[in-house]
Amino acid sequence: MNPLDESSNTRDLPFRPHSDVGSDQQPIEPASDATNLPAENMATSAAQSTSADVEQDMSIPVDLIKPKKKKKRSSKPKSKRGKNKPTGFEEYYVDAPMTPDEYAEEKSIYDISRPIAHRIEDALLRYEKNRRLEPERREVFLRYLAYGGVDTGPKMFAGVDNRELQQMDSEQILVAKGQTSIRDDHSHLPIDFDAVAKGYLTSYFPYYFNPDTEEMMKLATVTIRNFLSYILYHEVCPEHKENIERARISLDIANKELWKNQQFAVKSPGDFNTACSTLFGGFFNEIHVDDSCWKNPKDDSNFMSNDVARKVVKFALAGAGSNSQAHRFQELATQDALRAMLVEDIHGFEVTAVCPPDPDVREFYNHYASDLNPVGRMLARAYHDPGKPPYDLSPEEREEWENGCAPNYEFEFFLEENLLDLCYPGMKVITPVWQLNCGMHYFEDVHTAYCSNYTVLANDLMLGWKKPRVLGVGEKNDADDSGAEDNGGAKKE
Repeated sequence: MNPLDESSNTRDLPFRPHSDVGSDQQPIEPASDATNLPAENMATSAAQSTSADVEQDMSIPVDLIKPKKKKKRSSKPKSKRGKNKPTGFEEYYVDAPMTPDEYAEEKSIYDISRPIAHRIEDALLRYEKNRRLEPERREVFLRYLAYGGVDTGPKMFAGVDNRELQQMDSEQILVAKGQTSIRDDHSHLPIDFDAVAKGYLTSYFPYYFNPDTEEMMKLATVTIRNFLSYILYHEVCPEHKENIERARISLDIANKELWKNQQFAVKSPGDFNTACSTLFGGFFNEIHVDDSCWKNPKDDSNFMSNDVARKVVKFALAGAGSNSQAHRFQELATQDALRAMLVEDIHGFEVTAVCPPDPDVREFYNHYASDLNPVGRMLARAYHDPGKPPYDLSPEEREEWENGCAPNYEFEFFLEENLLDLCYPGMKVITPVWQLNCGMHYFEDVHTAYCSNYTVLANDLMLGWKKPRVLGVGEKNDADDSGAEDNGGAKKE
């Protein structure tokens, strides 16, 4: 049997040309056995098949609507998010103008008939809300508040969760999130913004934080000034407006002098005072032996040799000293009778005048000793630190001191120009002072330097004070008892 005869069923199927074939191309001829089909039947079958395929393609649904794109969240600019977000402490930052409703609300909140402690408490809550306090700034600000008698410790049994916050109004949320409060037993304390600002910045802040950069110094002054400006702008306590203005002036003074004090304490005592201490007695004379055969391998300090020290002292006397001082020094040095004595019963000196080297002195040094730094003069007087315990005096001496007969020493120091630039009238320096029998003075080993408006308060002594209570029989003294007082002070802001 012919194999083509077995596939007779396939002869009924029409021949459909390929879609790529153009209208001008002829379709491929079928096999010879397919020629038996009539041409008309083949054309009719092909037409029916083509129309069916087109109808089937048209019946498929087509979605012509473009899919919706997700809306992108409008990201905030870099200046309003993260570390670049405004803090409220920028140089030219000011509070936005208040609407009439806000002004009326604040008038009722800060009404002068309300107790001032409540007004300051409300102002603190709103101030913390409107300012972004970074960790370092927050620590400085909270310490300032605690120094002024504001309680900055955690609130006991005052925690709230998000569900409770949603049920509160804005005023209740402020109170719940606030970290500051003023206890009722502080209402009798006097209020002095100026004294608290001076005491905190001049006595407590340098000791507690020990700032080593100028930015850290300005952080404290700018933060406190910003808070006082907020109180003035919102008229929290108009009865203390003049006192707050004086406090702002004290902040400006501290802003200029604090960094100078830190630099002076680090860079002092200078070449001349080091040379005198090495030759005549003092700190450097006790720890350094010239031409010593033994040297501590762990000590990298560079001490001044005796030859260099003599050169420094002689040129300072010849350039900045008086004729009487130079002659007296030469006479005693020839007799080997130069002696130095420690000035007792004083804590240091207070600067009264600064005399930088004049052009003649600079020319003298440039011509004869270009390797040395020109020196000028600084006038000072004896100073007793009110923050230190009084000296142990006899009853007769104490009575004389109370009657104004305490010894009042006048000093004249020789200092290099780089140190004189850091000195100013009113500066207090806590250091030992030595006097040569030729009339010269020198100092060494500066402990600390204070501003011209140095103020000592008892507030820092009250930080960490705990309220005493009577212990029962067999009861232990618990440091964390419920009656503990973490903060307090003799003055409030």
